[in-house]
Amino acid sequence: MLIPARTGAAAVARNDSAPLSAGISAEVWLLTGVTLLAAALRFATLTDQSYWFDEAQAAHELHLSFGAMLSAWSANEPNPPLYFVLAWPWAKLFGTGEAGLRSLSALLGTGVVPLAYLCGRELVSRRAGLAAAALAAINPFMIWYSQEAREYMLLAALAGASLLFFARAWQHPSRRNLVWWGVFSAAALLTQYFAGFLVAAEAIGLLYRARSRLAVVVVAAQGVVELALIPHLVSHASHPTGWIDQFPLSIRIEQVPVAFAINTLYRSSLVTYGLWGAAVLAGCLIVLLVIGADGAELRGAGLAAGLAGAVLLIPLALAVLGHDYYEARALMPAWIPLAVVIGAACAAPRLAAAGAGAVLALALAALFVYGAIRIQGSPPYQRPNWRGVAGALGAADTNRAIVAYDGTFASAPLAIYLPGVPWTGSGQTPQTGEAPVTVGEVDVVGSSWQTPAAKLPTGVRLLGSRVVDGYLAARFSLAPAWRASPAAIGARASQLLGPGPPGPAVLIQYRSA
Repeated sequence: MLIPARTGAAAVARNDSAPLSAGISAEVWLLTGVTLLAAALRFATLTDQSYWFDEAQAAHELHLSFGAMLSAWSANEPNPPLYFVLAWPWAKLFGTGEAGLRSLSALLGTGVVPLAYLCGRELVSRRAGLAAAALAAINPFMIWYSQEAREYMLLAALAGASLLFFARAWQHPSRRNLVWWGVFSAAALLTQYFAGFLVAAEAIGLLYRARSRLAVVVVAAQGVVELALIPHLVSHASHPTGWIDQFPLSIRIEQVPVAFAINTLYRSSLVTYGLWGAAVLAGCLIVLLVIGADGAELRGAGLAAGLAGAVLLIPLALAVLGHDYYEARALMPAWIPLAVVIGAACAAPRLAAAGAGAVLALALAALFVYGAIRIQGSPPYQRPNWRGVAGALGAADTNRAIVAYDGTFASAPLAIYLPGVPWTGSGQTPQTGEAPVTVGEVDVVGSSWQTPAAKLPTGVRLLGSRVVDGYLAARFSLAPAWRASPAAIGARASQLLGPGPPGPAVLIQYRSA
């Protein structure tokens, strides 16, 4: 009597496990395909755009010795050092060109896709995880920062790993889950200060959920990491980012949802509808989740939404109080939790919501694809083409001055792309000082709407001009040569290509040997 019973149980077990194995296999194939798509989207166009100021700064610093790099980081970089510590050996292996340096971010950005899946699976369901991974793979915001030689994709990956082990510790507050949460959270804090908002929210949740001595110790360790960074934070907080003051907080708030969805298209009129679009999407998500998700999935999506809200709203409150560093890229730790919420709504299992969830997923996918195509084909939405401007200026036949109306934002990348130009970015003495130089050519980089002066000063001749993606590069020969300070040369540039801004950046390029 025992044998048939065992045989029947084994048969039932085999029958039950077959669909599960088939389901896991299909899931793995889907995740693999989505990850490969993400890699293709990130690596295929890695060198299409030139470095902009922040990347040029990183390329310069990572070209230095390790000690000099750390010194430059301490003086110039507003964020913690982990990206530079990791990117320095990477740069030594693969170089500081666009392909070599950006490949680290592309690799990390590809890794974010399976991380989004794992976070969605732990918090909500496998279906939600796959939906979140698919959104991460094709999202223009995530693709953009996967192609930027800065810390943002490292931040996204570490914040995602922190979220993953938070979700696991929330369900099972074991030693392993709590310790790994602590490790990845500390690494995120060492990458970017805004990671602290996510980590703090997670820490509060884990202290409430675990209520153990180990949870207290692991959370306290995060505080120690933050305390160690306070001197650096205070030194840079006393010198706030200048460009933020140029854009009202209300505009930057509107930019965030547009940037999270379609990245630099926030520069278009779409930003006007950013908050409206976010409100409509939030309403749709709430309806779909309430109608279509079961209790456990609804709680998981709510937990992810709460964490995203902490990342988005706490720094907003600080900005209102006068500590304003509110910008979309700094809010990167909120992206994966938001993707999990959207994935949960799109994959809500009940029949009443299944069709609507699929429609929402397709609509978002279409929006992301539209944004990616529009950005790829439109220079106004891309990084400034300083590599193209350097190509238009050509080789230096004589010592020459290059006057950049965009200031340091132009001079740092041009110092990377033009041989014989000393570094003129942050941490260096600007080349607008008083020491006189002798130059036989002055080139002015202005806007495409400008034109060379109809009547040039005596001895000045226009060699040529070329428009490159919104910039005009005009070259002027000087006979006799000018001997003057860079500041004086910059002041005279408006006589060649006007009107110019007060105090433009001036680079001195020495003739190639």
